[in-house]
Amino acid sequence: MSAVDYKCLPLPPLPSTQALSSPTFRPPPLDGSLTLPEIYDWHYHNTLNHPLFAYADEDGVDHEILWPLAVRAIHRVGHILRPRVGSHETQDGPAVVAVLAASDTITYFTVMMGIVRAGYAAFLISPRNSPSAIAHLLSKVKVSHVVVGSEGALQELVKQSLDMFAADENCTQPDVSKIPVFEELYNEDEEFQPLSFERPDMDDPAIILHSSGKFLLTDHRDARYAGSTAFPKPVIWTHYRMLQLGVIPYFGERDLTGVRLSCHAMPMFHGMGMMQTAWTAACGLVNSSFKPRSPATAPTPDSVIKGALDSKSDIIFCVPSFVEAWSKDSDKVCAFREIAGILYGGGPLSKEAGDSLSSQGVSVFILYGCTEGGIMSTILPKSVGKDWEYFRISSHIKTHFVSDGQGHFEFVMIAHPYQLPCVLNTQVNGVDGYATSDLLSPHPTEPGYWRIHGRTDDQIMHNTGEKTNPGPLESILNRDPHVNAAVMFGRGRFNAGVLIDPRPAYRFDSSDVNQLTTFRNLIWPTVELMNQYAPQHSRIFKEMILVASPSKPFTYTAKNTARRQAVLAEYETEIEHLYESVDETTQADIPLPSDWSVENRERYVRTAVQRVLKRRLSDGDDLFQHGCDSLQATWIRNSLLRALREAGCHVRDMPSGFVYENPTIAGLVTFISTQLTSSLASNAASPESQLAKVSEMQEMLRKYTENFPTHISALPPVKKDTVILTGSTGGLGAEMLAQLLQDNAVEKVYGINRKDRSGRTQTEKQRKAFEERGLDVHLLDLPKLVLIAADVNGTQFGMPPYCTEEIRNTCTHVIHNAYTVDFNMSLQSFGGHIQGMRNLVDLALSSRLPSPPRLVFISSVSVVRNAPGNMHNVTDETFVEAHTAVGSGYSESKWVCERLLAESASRTELRPLVIRVGQVAGSANGAWKVKDWVPSLVRSSLHTKCLPDSEKTISWIPAEAAAASILEMRNALPPVLHLASPKPVTWRTVFTPISEKLHLPFVPYSTWIAKLKGIVERESTSAESIRDNPASLLLDFFRSAGLAENDPIKEAMGLPKLSLDRAVEASRVLRELGPLTGADALQWIEYWRRIGFISANSQHTVTDEK
Repeated sequence: MSAVDYKCLPLPPLPSTQALSSPTFRPPPLDGSLTLPEIYDWHYHNTLNHPLFAYADEDGVDHEILWPLAVRAIHRVGHILRPRVGSHETQDGPAVVAVLAASDTITYFTVMMGIVRAGYAAFLISPRNSPSAIAHLLSKVKVSHVVVGSEGALQELVKQSLDMFAADENCTQPDVSKIPVFEELYNEDEEFQPLSFERPDMDDPAIILHSSGKFLLTDHRDARYAGSTAFPKPVIWTHYRMLQLGVIPYFGERDLTGVRLSCHAMPMFHGMGMMQTAWTAACGLVNSSFKPRSPATAPTPDSVIKGALDSKSDIIFCVPSFVEAWSKDSDKVCAFREIAGILYGGGPLSKEAGDSLSSQGVSVFILYGCTEGGIMSTILPKSVGKDWEYFRISSHIKTHFVSDGQGHFEFVMIAHPYQLPCVLNTQVNGVDGYATSDLLSPHPTEPGYWRIHGRTDDQIMHNTGEKTNPGPLESILNRDPHVNAAVMFGRGRFNAGVLIDPRPAYRFDSSDVNQLTTFRNLIWPTVELMNQYAPQHSRIFKEMILVASPSKPFTYTAKNTARRQAVLAEYETEIEHLYESVDETTQADIPLPSDWSVENRERYVRTAVQRVLKRRLSDGDDLFQHGCDSLQATWIRNSLLRALREAGCHVRDMPSGFVYENPTIAGLVTFISTQLTSSLASNAASPESQLAKVSEMQEMLRKYTENFPTHISALPPVKKDTVILTGSTGGLGAEMLAQLLQDNAVEKVYGINRKDRSGRTQTEKQRKAFEERGLDVHLLDLPKLVLIAADVNGTQFGMPPYCTEEIRNTCTHVIHNAYTVDFNMSLQSFGGHIQGMRNLVDLALSSRLPSPPRLVFISSVSVVRNAPGNMHNVTDETFVEAHTAVGSGYSESKWVCERLLAESASRTELRPLVIRVGQVAGSANGAWKVKDWVPSLVRSSLHTKCLPDSEKTISWIPAEAAAASILEMRNALPPVLHLASPKPVTWRTVFTPISEKLHLPFVPYSTWIAKLKGIVERESTSAESIRDNPASLLLDFFRSAGLAENDPIKEAMGLPKLSLDRAVEASRVLRELGPLTGADALQWIEYWRRIGFISANSQHTVTDEK
């Protein structure tokens, strides 16, 4: 029989155990009349005041996302993906959209359900898989599209996977796009447009997971998922099975409606995360998690417990390794006694930890389930006691037990109306079922209670919830000419190890450390080959290789294979000692520094990190954005602790999560410097100035992100746009103003600029700006323009009261363009500009319209000056951490403004947009502000008698095109966009005409900067000298720019290469923009000559200097 033959609709009635007293939630129809996506739409209309998600912000303030808001976001996912993916039907059934991401829980959940709501099947792929495993999964499932996280490690992972994609005429390589971010989806500025819906068949796949288990396929429609047992296997959850998954809590003993289940530690690509999509919809369970952000907050024992308690979670759902860490902390144990309990799953919890918690009054619940069958234990029992490791099989399961003859029983699930396994691999009395390969042991005195003993197969369950399938990995090791047999171990442990029986010619006394090291090195190339194939959590570190002793030989079967359980039992003591020693130290072969100078600290930390991650990183790169997982973080931690211990530091009280708290090489160097200073009372260097600057930036951010006002709607929406534009007299501002005045969709424009010190009126200032750039001055006579003299950066705007009132009643957009460009000013000197940003946030939130105006901040490319770049050596359009902006007060203040807006978006209804603008070139008539660095470089080159050369590219964008792009972007969904030319040109494209026009030869950049420095040192600093040689004021800027000449992620002058993927989607002008040409450069020269900035007869004899 096929799985379809066991389907039963309508579903039988459910026990009345949920939503017994909730005032905000009532169960939807769960009889099969609605599919899961229809149930979500049902909640949109019927569950108006019940939360789906809860999270706490950095200040511990609790936030809820109600069902209607979440469903609207789910529909937005569909609107975003349908143009990318196309039809939801293929010849094999629904199109499959794979998700390869490490997004925050709320965003991942929303995207997953959005894919299903759009009519596709969502395939959740663990980013911990190897590229070959991912390529196999994509090929076998015939994935149509992959949405990928923006982190560099994930971008590289998908690239490697697609490069390995098998050439198969029946398989088409899927398209790839970036996964939407939270701010795109939860954007209430947009009018909600319900997604069209075509009801799926109950047998269609809704969500696809994957596992490493072995199974037989029993349904012809799933033939596309067949494949080698060496790779993870797709497991299909149909719409029918998702409905069955949702009703499981109804067979429990607790009313879970309104209960907050902490999912901070649970990856959504895992079955334990995925099932929340069904439970929340069916019984009103509330999913609590970290605050949505990109990149997502890394789950550590410390961050999870803080997030769970701050979000007022009732039950903490996590993997055993977290529980074991918490069990050793008396303060955390006390906190657990105040909540309903801890629910763990995915692997075995050590008896020591469970007994300790249980004896101190903490309720420890076990979740027993599998990817192929769902959840089999009762969710949740009324109470647990000292027998916490025993559980009852849920009453919705039809069971069968097969004895192994040693007091253990393999658990088999039998297909029936309440529970149809996704995989059918056996029959019991003619009825199909799923043999789990799990061996259970019965309770000695309580009938019906079981605990997990182990597996009938060889699968290793780690305490992280991950599983290692050792067979294929051992096969690789067994091919090594020095290896007779390999047996992997690690059940209930954080990571895997391997026990090697050497071939007779290579056997030695394994207690000899030198010989052990030699043998490990001998087989290490094969281990590295295995690690390339293995999932990340299954990879073997050199220290985890154990070698058999000649006095305790392996025992073998008649087929000459190692007797796994007998060997592991024989070496139980050695394995235990190995884990104990590894807990203390790792990577012992990295030489310790002879002294702890700053250079040696940096070298040691770089080596320790790069040896674990198997890749080179910049000192400012975030380890976790480059693929570091919790296991690797532990190895890095232990390696650094070993070094500190050898240096005489007391490491016992050092925080266990210091790698998470200092997730860069630079941060770790600073951490060990601090430890060395305090422990050794040495004269070690104080914390890096970069990190001190980061602290200053974060402190300023805190200062300006307190007590945001609440937006109160009092008026209906307006039909046309009303725009506030600050800085309308600048070059880019004037271009934007001219285009806004010509835009029929704009009803009114408020141009806000500071009062002119010379006494000119605002109109006179604006007219002069238009005339300088060749713009139509008659536009300034239009009645739609209101020019206001006001100090945006002051504590009081100084606007007439009637203007403020009009703005609150009509304004739809605020474009904040006014900002001083001075690379010599400190962060503190930009405090007024940050105050101005906060002033505009408060003004926007005081709007009486249904939604606050869209606040568009014209930021700078300098914010990402230190960004590492992704696999394409470009910087992504996302918010960044503070260290990426360190270097000048200008870039640091722009970062503070960006994060101020990000914070306002997370705490209020404001939906701001940050546009990071690259280098803006001159206007159509050649006008280019002479205080900019490019005009300064050209004028000062007349003094150096040469021009700097570069082999790099530039992506400068003309002012007119930049202005048009910004205005087209003002309603874009992403919270961050970049603005630069999508068609870069070489440095010489624009500077060769300048060289020829001014008769200035090219010289290497280092030569030019040396000449400039020499002139600065020889000449006075008089106003006349600076006017003649303006680059002298920017000497530090030009010097630092030269350092980036060999950096592949930088353009000329050290400007980062920018990703423009989202920008070109948002702007037609940008998509169609042509490259700069030499003619553009000549226009700039003519303008500078016209205004007297460059003498009309400026020229020098050309002699190439190399």
